[in-house]
Amino acid sequence: MEFVDYYNILGVAKTATEEEIKKAYRKLARKYHPDLNPNDKEAHKRFQQINEANEVLSDAENRKKYDQYGKDWKHADQFEQARQQQSRGSYGNVNESDFAGGFGAEGTGGFSDFFESLFGGGGRSNRSGFKGQDYHANLQLPLRDVAATHQQTLTINDKKVRITIPAGVEDDQKIRLKGYGAPGVNGGPAGDLYITFRIADDPVFKR
Repeated sequence: MEFVDYYNILGVAKTATEEEIKKAYRKLARKYHPDLNPNDKEAHKRFQQINEANEVLSDAENRKKYDQYGKDWKHADQFEQARQQQSRGSYGNVNESDFAGGFGAEGTGGFSDFFESLFGGGGRSNRSGFKGQDYHANLQLPLRDVAATHQQTLTINDKKVRITIPAGVEDDQKIRLKGYGAPGVNGGPAGDLYITFRIADDPVFKR
């Protein structure tokens, strides 16, 4: 999507007041109005651009979004939602008994350059989509289960994921399952799942 400079279309500065914008719009709208230029396609196109620019810049909220996000201003709400998701994941607890069988996961089932600069390359997938929300969970394990490397199968959002739990994993150690968070927006990649191990003391087994 090509950037359209609404300020330039109306011939006003970015610091223009509401009254200055209104005055500029009225002057240009009269000049390029279709009734005064019935057979002028260029004037008709110009009139449409003037109306579009006025609709955005005369509305305080839309103008604020336009000033901040430029050509992507219409997606401002989605950007803000994504920003919040990036900084605030979903948290929960998961127990070993919740799984049929957790890293090195193996699945067994089935906006623009501006956005990249805003959220970082990891959040970008294409010209309009962006990464989904990351999830966070705790996995409870008894100490005896971390004495040796073993595998478990987790069910995450109806997907079976087989993970390898390394021997000697520490309490509070974290692991990331890429792509097992919330679905992306507008075709963007899914978020990631971060699991934190919680190792319970054992009356028999000691480290």
